[in-house]
Amino acid sequence: NALTGKGVHILTFNDYLAKRDALWMGPVFESLGLSVGYIEDGMPTEKRRRAYDCDITYMTAKEAGFDYLREFLAV
Repeated sequence: NALTGKGVHILTFNDYLAKRDALWMGPVFESLGLSVGYIEDGMPTEKRRRAYDCDITYMTAKEAGFDYLREFLAV
């Protein structure tokens, strides 16, 4: 889990919910010393990397799947 230093990905149904939930729960997680980010469709690569570097990252299952495939194909 995020408290032990392992990143957590939280999958949501759509981009709106990923952003909403990250902004809504962000202050709670940040009070525990955790960083929170979110990924949405069309986000630039550098911004995605910063979101993945957070302790907790919100995204859709679609974005997680496509990012996995992009990373796999880049190798």
